[in-house]
Amino acid sequence: MRANERASVHMEVVYKESGSFIKSYILNVNDGGLFIKTETPLPLDSKVTLSLTLPGDTEIMEMEGIVVWTNPRGGKNSFPKGMGVKFLNLKSEHAKKINSLVKEHKKEIENFSII
Repeated sequence: MRANERASVHMEVVYKESGSFIKSYILNVNDGGLFIKTETPLPLDSKVTLSLTLPGDTEIMEMEGIVVWTNPRGGKNSFPKGMGVKFLNLKSEHAKKINSLVKEHKKEIENFSII
């Protein structure tokens, strides 16, 4: 069980590890971290620099993170290959924007749910 809800998203992210820039996609995010879909997850404890722009925003947010879990296998009927990245020292203004995205996502899901 997660402490904080996540927004399911499909948005581009560029991350840098050991001098190489890699473009991929985020599948979910909250103010604690995100999941990056990738065929080649980095090793645990790898530090990465992330650059992303949230939907509806124009600011490119740059942040630091660390790989805290990986799914190197994935599969047709399972969670995809990728890695979970925990944010390190996330700026408060970035946390606020991410929290707003999560709240809006939750509101949209509630509006479309059948009760």
